[in-house]
Amino acid sequence: MFDLRAKFLFPILLLAACAANPAFRVPSSMGPNEYAAQKLVAKGIHKEFLDLILKTYRDDQRHQVLELNLLGFLRANQATGNEQIPGWELQRVKKFLENHKKTFKEAERQFRVPKEVIASLLWVETKHGRDVGTFHVSSALFSLAQADYPTLLDELLDSARKKAAEYDKVVEARIQERSHSKSDWAVGELIALQEIHERGWKNVEKLHGSFSGAFGMAQFVPSSYLTWAKSKRAKPNLFQAEDSILSVANYLNSNGWKRRDTQAQMDALFHYNRDKAYVTHILKMSKCLRSPPPSRTKKAKRATASAKAC
Repeated sequence: MFDLRAKFLFPILLLAACAANPAFRVPSSMGPNEYAAQKLVAKGIHKEFLDLILKTYRDDQRHQVLELNLLGFLRANQATGNEQIPGWELQRVKKFLENHKKTFKEAERQFRVPKEVIASLLWVETKHGRDVGTFHVSSALFSLAQADYPTLLDELLDSARKKAAEYDKVVEARIQERSHSKSDWAVGELIALQEIHERGWKNVEKLHGSFSGAFGMAQFVPSSYLTWAKSKRAKPNLFQAEDSILSVANYLNSNGWKRRDTQAQMDALFHYNRDKAYVTHILKMSKCLRSPPPSRTKKAKRATASAKAC
């Protein structure tokens, strides 16, 4: 009978030698798919799930996934998070709050996170589910597991030289470090995805999301889904509003959200996304949503579509 672990045993030893000695070169006969597969075998992945990953792998997305995840910091980002929020966005979020007020009430009661913060975060993440991503989740993570494969890393460094306004040894070292850490992270997320698959919670073959392997309205990666996804049913479904609301509230509460403690609130949101502009924008939007409503005149009722920006 074919033994996947026996096949990969010697190459795994080679990978261990490579990790112990940075000068060690991965054999040219070892392709990037095999390289990532061996990392997964070393972490105890089951043969059936690895076969599924390889069978459904979208290698046509690999280049884009690697560049978006590892070279994104080279793009100039002028956003501060304090930019004016259009009135139409605030109206969309208010409508979402109204449509799911019972679930928001439950989330506030159980997790002590304001409904405006939850609704704002879900808007920023996916426009309340309108933009959940088109990348094949297991393929995105399998591509990231290959991030430090020598040839692919060389290609990333070549792309960085063309994209970076100033390319130097510091930038190069940062990309190399990110490649190694992201590869290890992706291996862990694929192990978490295996657990989701084996519990029968998701159809991994058809699961799509972001280029970083996050999915659903709340954009949880597999390990976050296992840890913080909440539902009144047995299987949390982050493509549904109710479960997403409860899950985000649970996530923020578990990561230190406190009432009347701005720093704790920022820290909880930083766990979700390390971008300061992201955190600032969510807090600003939630504050705008808590502003007193306009007077209920006939004119005000007709002004919904052209509400004031904040």
